[in-house]
Amino acid sequence: MYIRISDRALTWCLLALFMIGLNSQAQEKSVRLANTRQFTLHSTAVNDDFEIMVGLPFGYAQSNTRYKVLYVLDANVTFGMVNDIQTLMSFEPEHPALIVVGIGYKDFGNWIQKRSRDYMPSTAGKAPGSGGTDKFLSFLENQLIPEVDKKFKTNGSNLIYGHSTAGLFGLYSLFTRPALFEGYIITSPSVDEDNGFSHNLFKSPSGSTEPARVFISYGNREKASFQSAYKSFLEVFKAWKGEKMTLQSQELDASHMSSMAPAFVKGLEFVIKDK
Repeated sequence: MYIRISDRALTWCLLALFMIGLNSQAQEKSVRLANTRQFTLHSTAVNDDFEIMVGLPFGYAQSNTRYKVLYVLDANVTFGMVNDIQTLMSFEPEHPALIVVGIGYKDFGNWIQKRSRDYMPSTAGKAPGSGGTDKFLSFLENQLIPEVDKKFKTNGSNLIYGHSTAGLFGLYSLFTRPALFEGYIITSPSVDEDNGFSHNLFKSPSGSTEPARVFISYGNREKASFQSAYKSFLEVFKAWKGEKMTLQSQELDASHMSSMAPAFVKGLEFVIKDK
């Protein structure tokens, strides 16, 4: 049977095929950062899945170098910033390249609740489910760090970065497992929301005997109640710290969130300095 197609119909068919081809070429794709890996790790201590994001130095595959590792909290929203800043800084000879390991949540929809669970040491009424910090720390110490050391060319030297509530976790790690990290970047830690837990940790007779470089900061445009709590905390911290701990405190002309990037840069410069 012979079917005749009109010129108009043929034109519309060709136009539709052209648009389909054009749309397929213009389909959006997710952005992927260069030299990164990602895998899911189930924590037996926390009983939850974590999305682990890894940034590798340029030339990693061809290099025999073993690298320090920077562990990054709140990685669903901070990994890109931290990894890119660290990569750019590593182009300068005084800033050694690092492996960056971000710890994010596979179930990102419940990020706020889960970060309270994992980062806040004490049970706080405004943060239901908080107080699971020790379980999260056990996950890092007994599962994640050994897994990273097995998969990548690490040298056994670890750093950690946390902001706000994640900064509380950095302090908790420093107080309770001081040998786990040798450098701490702790920016705007939520010492005004932890029911005085961080102050209570200072009741031990002396500071840590482990060597560590600790950078701690806040923004002078943060809420007044936080600034007051931070300054009170800092004075007690200075009196408590051990002789082997090197502490740098920084005030930035910034708000709680706008302080993140500049504070991280200053903190990274401090913790990677030669002893």
